Amino acid sequence: MISLGIDVGGTNIKVAAMNEKKELLEVFETTTDVEKGYGLFIRKISNIISDMRKKYKQKLAGCCFAIAGDVDSNNGVLRYAPNLSGWKNKYIKKDIENLSNLKCIVQNDANMAAWGCFIFDLKRKFKNVAVFTLGTGIGGGIILDGKLYCGSSSSAGEFGHMVINYRGEKCNCGNYGCLEAYCSTYSLKKNAIKKIKNLSDYIKKYSMEEKELSPKLLYNAALKGDPVALKLWSEYGVSLGTGIGNVILSFNPDRVVLCGGVSRAARFFMPYVKKRLCEFGIKAPIKFSKIIVSRHYNVGVMGAAAFVFEKR
Repeated sequence: MISLGIDVGGTNIKVAAMNEKKELLEVFETTTDVEKGYGLFIRKISNIISDMRKKYKQKLAGCCFAIAGDVDSNNGVLRYAPNLSGWKNKYIKKDIENLSNLKCIVQNDANMAAWGCFIFDLKRKFKNVAVFTLGTGIGGGIILDGKLYCGSSSSAGEFGHMVINYRGEKCNCGNYGCLEAYCSTYSLKKNAIKKIKNLSDYIKKYSMEEKELSPKLLYNAALKGDPVALKLWSEYGVSLGTGIGNVILSFNPDRVVLCGGVSRAARFFMPYVKKRLCEFGIKAPIKFSKIIVSRHYNVGVMGAAAFVFEKR
């Protein structure tokens, strides 16, 4: 049997096909076309499902959506997704199952990244795991006793919106001092602009391709010893370390896993994460938890595909 993981972003949809041995058969992308409406999106997914049935000539075990947003995983409802043109209260599970006759699961994308890390990075060897997704925003997922923990309203794991400085920077969620206000892509860029004297010259100096400031550019700058980039990553590490420490004290996980695009810069911020963790007063859980970086670029969509077999 084959499962499908479907990672839905504001610009692109990523689809993964996986067999029962958890072997990844393929990953491909297509455009989300949010502006064309929810109805077209559902038909597009239904067509993909039909194509995959024909291609693999095997029974499909189901599909699992991983979506950045507020998801009711029990009922398969997307309550709200900021990157999906204000789509609210969309019954994805019911709509896909009615149109394609295929079992459908709807989950938050960070939860599926957490499941992917649990299955593919940790091989289920550790039962209590906290995962931070480091990208445009900061997401989180929790594995407790080997099971995904979603909470009473499917809202658990919002690590990016824990408050690390209650009088701090305003977050996009409207609150002040959230971890995301210090460790997201937009916060990195915002802090960099404050520190860089001539932005256009800086970009030209450290990138031949990119025309805008980005974490990748700041990573390249740090590789070349740029003091501004190194300072930015050190500040990032201190803030992230505060968030990780709070989660370790709350859940006492065996492992903390970092994934997402910004995690590739761990060599520059991880020393400051560890330094910040050493400042926590309660030492035992901090010493017990080990922090690793996921090895898998597609861990979210892989986790979604693997989760289908978990829920059969």
